[in-house]
Amino acid sequence: MSEPEHLGVKRAESARLRRTEQLRRWKGSLTELEPVAPVGARGRHRGGGPRVRFEEGAVFLAACSSGDTEEVKRLLARGARINTANVDGLTALHQACIDENLDMVKFLVESGANVNQQDNEGWTSLHAVASCGYLNIAEYLISHGANIAAVNSEGEVPSDTAEEAAMKDLLLEQVKKHGKPALYLIRHLLGLSEVLIPISKYVWF
Repeated sequence: MSEPEHLGVKRAESARLRRTEQLRRWKGSLTELEPVAPVGARGRHRGGGPRVRFEEGAVFLAACSSGDTEEVKRLLARGARINTANVDGLTALHQACIDENLDMVKFLVESGANVNQQDNEGWTSLHAVASCGYLNIAEYLISHGANIAAVNSEGEVPSDTAEEAAMKDLLLEQVKKHGKPALYLIRHLLGLSEVLIPISKYVWF
């Protein structure tokens, strides 16, 4: 195996481990583990313990996670920020994508969610769906302005996180369709990483 191929394999394995950990953290986040209490709730539970106070952002993320669009609408009307994020920088749109909840994805995007917002590791929602292989959501995000060349903290664009051929084909077809840099195509065709051929230094045409 050549050195570039060896580096590519190592990066792929590392990426898979990071994705697994990222999903584990998200599934075990506060909004999934704790019951939702009203914003600003005070007092004590019936059992005598202190009532958990939730910040508005946590309540909003929990409502989105549950798929309760009516509650989400109510919270937005009260001033909840649609692009609010948890401690890992993950937004409600990230979660809806990871959960393969196309209806919630559409609702959030149509309500003004930023399709290109990045988490703490630079992942956009398109990185997430590319990794999970959700073609229908990827197509929807792309049709609503998702950046197919967004680079995360590891120098990966969404197609780098994709493992399924159909997803890679979709993203690379979009690259060609929108006239992205030739070097983007070259490094994908050769299986080279962003580290070896950084696309951010080159002019788009």
